[in-house]
Amino acid sequence: MKRTLFLLIFPLFLAVNALGTDIPAALYLPAQEKLLAPGPQITVQYPHENMKVARGAKKIFIFGQVILPGPVKLDINGEEVPVHKNGAFLAFLPVQNGAFEFVLTASNAKETVQAVRRITVPGADIKDFSAKAEFDPEEVFPQKPVELLPGDTVSLYARGTPGATVTATLSGLKDAKNLPMKEDVSSPGSYRTQYVIDPEQKAKTSKITYRMKDGPDETEAKITAPEKLKVLSAKDPFTRGRILTPGVKLRKIPTPRENLYPFYRAYGDVLINGRLNGQYRIMLNEQESAWLEENNFRLEPAKDYEPNTVTALRMSVTDDKTRFTFVGKRITPISVHEFNDRLELTLYYTDGFDENFSMDTTSPLVENIIWSQPAKDTLLFKIYFKKGTGPWGHAYDFEENNLALDLMHKPVLTPAKDKPLTGARILIDAGHSPRRQAPYDGAVGPTGYLEYEANLALAEELKPLLEREGATVIMTRSGNNRMSLQERYKHALKENAHIFVSLHYNALPETVNPLARARGFSVYYNYPHSFQLAQSVYDAFTKRVPLPDNGMISNDVLFIPRIPQMPSILVENAYIILPEQEELARSKKGREPLVRALYEGIMKFYGATPRPLKKPAKRNAFKKPMKKAVLLPGKPPAIVPAKK
Repeated sequence: MKRTLFLLIFPLFLAVNALGTDIPAALYLPAQEKLLAPGPQITVQYPHENMKVARGAKKIFIFGQVILPGPVKLDINGEEVPVHKNGAFLAFLPVQNGAFEFVLTASNAKETVQAVRRITVPGADIKDFSAKAEFDPEEVFPQKPVELLPGDTVSLYARGTPGATVTATLSGLKDAKNLPMKEDVSSPGSYRTQYVIDPEQKAKTSKITYRMKDGPDETEAKITAPEKLKVLSAKDPFTRGRILTPGVKLRKIPTPRENLYPFYRAYGDVLINGRLNGQYRIMLNEQESAWLEENNFRLEPAKDYEPNTVTALRMSVTDDKTRFTFVGKRITPISVHEFNDRLELTLYYTDGFDENFSMDTTSPLVENIIWSQPAKDTLLFKIYFKKGTGPWGHAYDFEENNLALDLMHKPVLTPAKDKPLTGARILIDAGHSPRRQAPYDGAVGPTGYLEYEANLALAEELKPLLEREGATVIMTRSGNNRMSLQERYKHALKENAHIFVSLHYNALPETVNPLARARGFSVYYNYPHSFQLAQSVYDAFTKRVPLPDNGMISNDVLFIPRIPQMPSILVENAYIILPEQEELARSKKGREPLVRALYEGIMKFYGATPRPLKKPAKRNAFKKPMKKAVLLPGKPPAIVPAKK
């Protein structure tokens, strides 16, 4: 009777536990490493415990491992999830705003284990505006000072009660009263419109006021933005600023991230004619402008503007590079853009060139150089390469007031017998650094294999293959040392590396479905001088690596491919968050195709022939059984046929 009662109550107990009550928190890497003898359990490597995921997320991925013998079934919040043969799993599941739990239940033929992972999902709508007409004071434009020119476009924004009628008024500006705003259908409660400042508008400081009608129960609301719009004088709009970080990159639009111009660099004193979102607008010339964060400037007292002049252009040739020195009066913003057949250098705030120049015809790269003035106070120099040539890389910097531009020559190798890469200096970068507490430096796989470990394993197996061919291999990491991206870059220059190959494994933001399409390897590069290295490695991957091909991608955002002095690529070998690809990364046998592809790609880039793969000895399935010696009682050994 007692046994029957227990069987009746047990399912009810499981149902209560399914709500997350008294279920142990799923372990992840830091806690796992403290266990001496882990028993049956479920681990969750991502998201980690109490993680705050992307705001407004509807679905996110979750991955980990079931440590339970035999065939296993896994359920997460009522959905069946496939389990890889090593117990790893990955799922893309719905979540809800606020505190949220993933309840995981795994079972085999003998036992059941459970675990819970707790996270926080910040809601897309932080405040509830359903009771009355109301604005969110933290989400009306502008929150920071704004300075713009006559003719500029102002993007107005306010957030509040959905489904209302909202208008904006900019005080003192022409045709700027009660501008109707449109609600964003993809984000209820978000209202937007644009206003073009009249080209004839005089200098003016304007308050921006938003009004709302037709709220719940016919309620209304009004709010004035915390900051004002300052319209600058068209006749004298400029503030002078000095760049505090020489060579800093500029942005196309004033966003906190991305939207970088790949070729522009800021130096010296500049003219500022706008301010938005915590950034200043730099006027480069009458047609070009760019944005940069305010903390990169020191505002200077007003003074007369004096353009730069290039008084001479000097050219010199050494064994390793061709150098151009542009002799000037001061440092200025520049743009350096490499093409397949030429390199273009633009100097801003520069009004003339004295044409004091003599061509050095001994350069193995340079065919010709021409200059022009495409806009006021702007000089453009086009350096054309000889047919069939191109720079190994390029570098530039100001030496006092003179700009030095170097075009790197192809390094000369000294191949010996069976060592075709003698003289090559190859930098292998095992991406990321050791950090065994979440958030990690890099990605993590379902079984807790960290990307920095996986990258180092690849690098250490690739290194001897290249050294066997005569190359000098430079490593950024050889153990648990940590290195920033800037330190890796400086290390490459200090060690006079010829090429830079950065090894990584891929991952995704948690709101992107990793199961939506085939994911595998990819190769990233930026400059034309890196194209051939990227192509050689990519071709080897398509031949050797049995994973989906995600392409060879030109990218001007990632740091490593933007290293200009040498061919530089970044290789995403696989997706470590996918169970089957993490399993490949974990074993030497699984890594063999990746290491082989990297080796072959680098060899072919240098024009060398890779050593052939060792072929396993062929086995004859029809070979007769061998005979063996058998000792018979009281007799010398006799040869008898082996049993089949």
